[in-house]
Amino acid sequence: MLLAACACLALASAADPLGAAPADDAVAEARAALERGDGVAAEVVGKQALDQGAPRTAVAAYIGEGELLQGDLAEAREWLGEGGFDAASHDRGFVALAKLEIAAGNFAAAEAAFDQVLQHGRPNAATWVEIGRMRYRAGEHHAALAAARQALQLDGESPAALEFMGQLTRDAQGPLASLDLFRRAMRQAPQDMQLAAQYAATLGDAGEHRQMLATVREIVKQSPDIPQAYYLQGILAARAGDDDLARALWWRTEDAFAETAAGMLVAGVLEYRSGNPAAAAESFAKLSRMQPLNITAQLLFARASVANGEANVAVPVLERLAERQDASAYTLVLLARAYEQLDRRGDAAPLLDRAAALPRPASGAIAALWLRDEAGRTRDPADPVQHLRELVNNGRVAEARGLVAGVASQFDGSVDLQLVAGDGALLAGDASAARAEYRQVALIRTNWPLVQRMVAIDLASGNVAAARRLLATYLRTNPRDFAAAAMLGRLERDAGNAAAAAALLGYAASAGSGPSDPLLLGDLATVEQALGRREAALDNARHAARLAPANGRLSALLQRLRGSAAES
Repeated sequence: MLLAACACLALASAADPLGAAPADDAVAEARAALERGDGVAAEVVGKQALDQGAPRTAVAAYIGEGELLQGDLAEAREWLGEGGFDAASHDRGFVALAKLEIAAGNFAAAEAAFDQVLQHGRPNAATWVEIGRMRYRAGEHHAALAAARQALQLDGESPAALEFMGQLTRDAQGPLASLDLFRRAMRQAPQDMQLAAQYAATLGDAGEHRQMLATVREIVKQSPDIPQAYYLQGILAARAGDDDLARALWWRTEDAFAETAAGMLVAGVLEYRSGNPAAAAESFAKLSRMQPLNITAQLLFARASVANGEANVAVPVLERLAERQDASAYTLVLLARAYEQLDRRGDAAPLLDRAAALPRPASGAIAALWLRDEAGRTRDPADPVQHLRELVNNGRVAEARGLVAGVASQFDGSVDLQLVAGDGALLAGDASAARAEYRQVALIRTNWPLVQRMVAIDLASGNVAAARRLLATYLRTNPRDFAAAAMLGRLERDAGNAAAAAALLGYAASAGSGPSDPLLLGDLATVEQALGRREAALDNARHAARLAPANGRLSALLQRLRGSAAES
């Protein structure tokens, strides 16, 4: 009887909701803390629930995710690593574990954790977004797109799913095409300032500067501690030429972007434009070390070094670039100026002659694939894409194509691998195979280098109309790509469409490097002359000749326009 009574008391106690209420409330509070992004509160309240009698499996997911939000990966692993979660926290726990593995670079382990969620049968849109982001970081780009589509299929109004698809669309189709997705996400989560920062950045890339500024000001109003708001305003101010305001806004980011490529570029440009070439050179040197194949970074470093009176530092960098078959007139002239600074005028003269003799930018087949390793390259034998790129660069095309087939199954859906495969096919003369690879890449990432390759194939086959359509489509969705505008303008010129050519070349000459590009200004002057715009043509021809006084073609153009002006 006594045993039976004890058993009844035990059952009554277990059935009494008041007995378990404190621990249950604490678990609910930990969950709510995570929903608002408060990792500290989630950890504290979760441990309180444990002290109040909640089993470890009921709180491990919440405490572990809280530690993860605080950046304490070791502590997070203590709670998440064993995968011991109850049914209520099962999916959340394994998603948090997957994020932990991603942070540690263990993509296979992260995939195994996500598999636990998928096998449980209840993945939501947010989980598919996390799966997609992991796949993208792991190089499984097409699989990442499939995950984004799955997320939107589950919840078409999920802010996280809309944001992720917006980012993928921006990469594949340009900023204009992605704006609607970001707007839909903002309608669902108007208080998400990180999302707002993504939206503002996309507005800026799309040339919607007023909307971008309004969005950024709202971010500052709601969350003044978000550095992206000041960064974006600084970029806008720099584009407008207000360097003082740009620097003031840049300082307010408190070095949040100091170790990023974009941050190094912006810092260097602002320092250079404020008359501090030494600091600019330091920023550009860091960028060059981070991205050793970035030729623009190397040219910026060399230019800042020459301006700082350190031509001896710039010369080795520029000499490597000048050896390349596709060395630009700018590279050659800058190296000549560096030689002159070192009183090596005999070395400078041939470079100026070579720059002057360069043909005007062609609208025929372009050299989209020149050797890139002469300007410096990284060596990582564990990186198959890098290894394949080096084989292609060294002319070992057949070997590269064989290796592509060998590693394709290991890196299924990687656009990096598909790009190298396309390059190998193009260099081997298989334009059809190259085009097929490039089209697959374009589903994920359509940027200017890819468009150049695709245009090269169309022009080499004589399909100028297709090249013009491709450039026009790309420019519509990437309106700030002035290089694309210049190329399309030259194609329109060659097709006899002077008005369209003048509009495009004028747009290209209005921003970016356009105002200091003598060949672009010369081409603009030529089409303006054809349209009867004599004063504008003469102004641009004068500017072009001042920028490149040794260029015989530009000098002849200027003389011809002066003669026409005198006759009239």
